[in-house]
Amino acid sequence: MRRKIRQYLPALLWHLQRRGDGREAVVAVRTRDVCGVDRRCGMAVHSLMVRLVEEGLARRYKRGTHLIEKRAVEEVLTALKRWI
Repeated sequence: MRRKIRQYLPALLWHLQRRGDGREAVVAVRTRDVCGVDRRCGMAVHSLMVRLVEEGLARRYKRGTHLIEKRAVEEVLTALKRWI
């Protein structure tokens, strides 16, 4: 599973960097926006987001959607890069 997470982590990083530049107060991370219909990618992104929720950097909004506050995006990016 660790190898799969490493395989799909760049997609999540790219999504956060792209969405983090907007005017909104939170960044919505939708698994479908990051992965499309790739189920393995969806599971990897889900496990990463659960780890972020456990650390208090994100929160679950609804199924397949997590929210990250704008001021925490940099912390999330460094945490994800650290997990590589």
